[in-house]
Amino acid sequence: MSVMAAPGITPAEDERKPNTTVVGGSKPLHRFIRGEPKTIGVVMLFLGGSLFIFGIPMKMDPVQTSSDYFCSFWLGTLFIICGTLYVLAEHTPTKKLVTASMALSIVSILGVVLAFFEFIKGMVHAQIPLLHLSYSHKYGNVTEEENIALRSHMMQLYGMEGVFMFHCLAGGVLLIVMTAFARTALQSTKTQAIVVMHNLPSE
Repeated sequence: MSVMAAPGITPAEDERKPNTTVVGGSKPLHRFIRGEPKTIGVVMLFLGGSLFIFGIPMKMDPVQTSSDYFCSFWLGTLFIICGTLYVLAEHTPTKKLVTASMALSIVSILGVVLAFFEFIKGMVHAQIPLLHLSYSHKYGNVTEEENIALRSHMMQLYGMEGVFMFHCLAGGVLLIVMTAFARTALQSTKTQAIVVMHNLPSE
Protein backbone atom coordinates (compact mmCIF):
# COMPACT_ATOMS: atom_id res chain seq x y z
CA MET A 1 0.00 0.00 0.00
CA SER A 2 1.57 3.21 -1.15
CA VAL A 3 0.94 6.69 0.19
CA MET A 4 0.88 9.56 -2.26
CA ALA A 5 1.93 12.97 -0.97
CA ALA A 6 0.51 16.11 -2.44
CA PRO A 7 3.35 18.03 -4.10
CA GLY A 8 4.25 21.43 -2.81
CA ILE A 9 2.39 21.12 0.51
CA THR A 10 4.21 20.57 3.76
CA PRO A 11 2.60 19.90 7.17
CA ALA A 12 3.72 23.32 8.39
CA GLU A 13 2.00 25.06 5.52
CA ASP A 14 -1.14 22.98 6.01
CA GLU A 15 -1.73 24.55 9.39
CA ARG A 16 -4.15 27.45 9.50
CA LYS A 17 -2.35 30.74 9.71
CA PRO A 18 -3.90 33.63 11.65
CA ASN A 19 -5.36 36.48 9.64
CA THR A 20 -4.53 39.95 10.85
CA THR A 21 -6.49 43.14 10.38
CA VAL A 22 -5.14 46.57 11.18
CA VAL A 23 -7.75 48.92 12.61
CA GLY A 24 -6.91 52.58 12.97
CA GLY A 25 -5.79 55.49 10.89
CA SER A 26 -3.15 58.14 10.77
CA LYS A 27 -5.04 60.35 13.19
CA PRO A 28 -5.56 59.52 16.88
CA LEU A 29 -9.34 59.81 16.83
CA HIS A 30 -9.39 58.10 20.21
CA ARG A 31 -8.74 61.57 21.65
CA PHE A 32 -12.09 62.69 20.28
CA ILE A 33 -13.74 59.62 21.83
CA ARG A 34 -12.38 60.66 25.24
CA GLY A 35 -14.82 63.58 25.15
CA GLU A 36 -17.76 61.13 25.37
CA PRO A 37 -19.37 62.32 22.11
CA LYS A 38 -22.29 59.90 22.43
CA THR A 39 -23.28 61.21 25.86
CA ILE A 40 -22.90 64.83 24.81
CA GLY A 41 -24.75 64.05 21.59
CA VAL A 42 -27.75 62.76 23.53
CA VAL A 43 -27.74 65.92 25.66
CA MET A 44 -27.56 68.07 22.53
CA LEU A 45 -30.51 66.19 21.05
CA PHE A 46 -32.52 66.87 24.21
CA LEU A 47 -31.62 70.57 24.23
CA GLY A 48 -32.35 70.96 20.53
CA GLY A 49 -35.66 69.15 20.77
CA SER A 50 -36.73 71.27 23.74
CA LEU A 51 -35.87 74.49 21.93
CA PHE A 52 -37.78 73.43 18.83
CA ILE A 53 -40.90 72.14 20.64
CA PHE A 54 -41.20 75.02 23.13
CA GLY A 55 -40.70 77.50 20.31
CA ILE A 56 -43.99 76.47 18.67
CA PRO A 57 -46.36 77.98 21.29
CA MET A 58 -44.05 80.99 21.62
CA LYS A 59 -44.35 81.63 17.87
CA MET A 60 -48.16 81.56 18.12
CA ASP A 61 -48.21 84.18 20.86
CA PRO A 62 -49.10 87.71 19.65
CA VAL A 63 -46.52 89.31 21.95
CA GLN A 64 -43.13 89.99 20.41
CA THR A 65 -40.66 87.29 21.45
CA SER A 66 -37.43 85.74 20.19
CA SER A 67 -39.54 83.19 18.27
CA ASP A 68 -40.53 85.96 15.86
CA TYR A 69 -37.04 85.55 14.42
CA PHE A 70 -37.28 81.72 14.60
CA CYS A 71 -34.29 81.63 16.97
CA SER A 72 -35.43 78.58 18.90
CA PHE A 73 -36.19 76.72 15.67
CA TRP A 74 -32.91 77.14 13.80
CA LEU A 75 -30.82 76.87 16.97
CA GLY A 76 -32.70 73.71 17.96
CA THR A 77 -32.11 72.28 14.49
CA LEU A 78 -28.37 72.99 14.75
CA PHE A 79 -28.23 71.30 18.16
CA ILE A 80 -30.07 68.24 16.82
CA ILE A 81 -27.73 67.89 13.84
CA CYS A 82 -24.64 68.32 16.05
CA GLY A 83 -25.95 65.75 18.51
CA THR A 84 -26.58 63.27 15.71
CA LEU A 85 -23.05 63.74 14.35
CA TYR A 86 -21.54 63.25 17.82
CA VAL A 87 -23.39 59.96 18.30
CA LEU A 88 -22.38 58.73 14.84
CA ALA A 89 -18.77 59.81 15.40
CA GLU A 90 -18.47 57.63 18.50
CA HIS A 91 -20.16 54.70 16.78
CA THR A 92 -17.99 55.04 13.66
CA PRO A 93 -14.99 57.29 14.41
CA THR A 94 -13.77 58.44 11.02
CA LYS A 95 -11.86 61.54 10.05
CA LYS A 96 -14.73 62.80 7.88
CA LEU A 97 -17.28 62.55 10.69
CA VAL A 98 -15.00 64.23 13.22
CA THR A 99 -14.21 67.01 10.74
CA ALA A 100 -17.89 67.52 9.92
CA SER A 101 -18.84 67.62 13.58
CA MET A 102 -16.13 70.19 14.33
CA ALA A 103 -17.18 72.39 11.40
CA LEU A 104 -20.84 72.31 12.37
CA SER A 105 -19.93 72.91 16.01
CA ILE A 106 -18.15 76.13 15.05
CA VAL A 107 -21.17 77.27 13.03
CA SER A 108 -23.45 76.40 15.93
CA ILE A 109 -21.28 78.39 18.36
CA LEU A 110 -21.77 81.46 16.19
CA GLY A 111 -25.50 80.72 16.21
CA VAL A 112 -25.45 80.45 20.00
CA VAL A 113 -23.91 83.93 20.29
CA LEU A 114 -26.56 85.41 18.01
CA ALA A 115 -29.45 83.59 19.69
CA PHE A 116 -28.20 84.55 23.17
CA PHE A 117 -28.68 88.25 22.45
CA GLU A 118 -32.07 87.56 20.87
CA PHE A 119 -33.20 85.75 24.01
CA ILE A 120 -32.01 88.65 26.17
CA LYS A 121 -33.93 91.04 23.94
CA GLY A 122 -37.01 88.83 24.30
CA MET A 123 -36.73 89.00 28.10
CA VAL A 124 -36.51 92.79 27.92
CA HIS A 125 -39.60 92.93 25.70
CA ALA A 126 -41.45 90.78 28.23
CA GLN A 127 -40.50 93.17 31.04
CA ILE A 128 -41.68 96.35 29.33
CA PRO A 129 -45.41 95.39 29.33
CA LEU A 130 -45.11 94.56 33.03
CA LEU A 131 -44.05 98.14 33.72
CA HIS A 132 -46.95 99.43 31.64
CA LEU A 133 -49.35 97.18 33.55
CA SER A 134 -48.13 98.52 36.87
CA TYR A 135 -48.65 102.09 35.67
CA SER A 136 -52.10 101.36 34.18
CA HIS A 137 -53.28 99.48 37.25
CA LYS A 138 -52.10 102.28 39.49
CA TYR A 139 -54.27 104.83 37.68
CA GLY A 140 -57.24 102.50 37.21
CA ASN A 141 -56.90 101.92 33.47
CA VAL A 142 -57.19 98.11 33.88
CA THR A 143 -59.14 95.99 36.32
CA GLU A 144 -57.60 93.75 38.93
CA GLU A 145 -58.51 90.59 36.97
CA GLU A 146 -57.00 91.93 33.76
CA ASN A 147 -53.86 92.98 35.59
CA ILE A 148 -53.40 89.53 37.13
CA ALA A 149 -54.07 87.69 33.85
CA LEU A 150 -51.77 89.87 31.76
CA ARG A 151 -49.02 89.86 34.38
CA SER A 152 -49.18 86.07 34.62
CA HIS A 153 -48.96 85.74 30.86
CA MET A 154 -45.99 88.06 30.55
CA MET A 155 -44.18 86.29 33.38
CA GLN A 156 -44.66 83.00 31.54
CA LEU A 157 -43.10 84.47 28.42
CA TYR A 158 -40.28 85.92 30.51
CA GLY A 159 -39.65 82.51 32.06
CA MET A 160 -39.61 80.75 28.69
CA GLU A 161 -37.07 83.22 27.35
CA GLY A 162 -34.95 82.45 30.41
CA VAL A 163 -35.24 78.70 29.74
CA PHE A 164 -34.21 79.27 26.13
CA MET A 165 -31.20 81.27 27.25
CA PHE A 166 -30.16 78.53 29.69
CA HIS A 167 -30.41 75.89 26.95
CA CYS A 168 -28.44 78.19 24.68
CA LEU A 169 -25.62 78.62 27.19
CA ALA A 170 -25.50 74.92 28.11
CA GLY A 171 -25.37 73.92 24.47
CA GLY A 172 -22.68 76.51 23.77
CA VAL A 173 -20.42 75.11 26.49
CA LEU A 174 -20.82 71.56 25.16
CA LEU A 175 -20.11 72.74 21.61
CA ILE A 176 -16.89 74.45 22.71
CA VAL A 177 -15.77 71.30 24.56
CA MET A 178 -16.42 69.01 21.59
CA THR A 179 -14.75 71.46 19.21
CA ALA A 180 -11.62 71.38 21.37
CA PHE A 181 -11.56 67.55 21.43
CA ALA A 182 -12.10 67.36 17.67
CA ARG A 183 -9.37 69.91 16.98
CA THR A 184 -6.91 68.05 19.21
CA ALA A 185 -7.65 64.75 17.48
CA LEU A 186 -7.36 66.13 13.95
CA GLN A 187 -4.23 68.21 14.49
CA SER A 188 -2.11 65.50 16.09
CA THR A 189 0.26 63.57 13.81
CA LYS A 190 0.69 60.49 15.99
CA THR A 191 -0.55 57.13 14.81
CA GLN A 192 -2.47 54.58 16.83
CA ALA A 193 -3.07 51.21 15.17
CA ILE A 194 -4.74 48.12 16.61
CA VAL A 195 -3.97 44.67 15.17
CA VAL A 196 -6.88 42.24 15.37
CA MET A 197 -5.96 38.57 14.84
CA HIS A 198 -8.50 36.08 13.48
CA ASN A 199 -8.40 32.29 13.18
CA LEU A 200 -5.68 31.73 15.74
CA PRO A 201 -4.00 28.28 15.38
CA SER A 202 -4.96 25.81 18.08
CA GLU A 203 -2.10 24.63 20.26
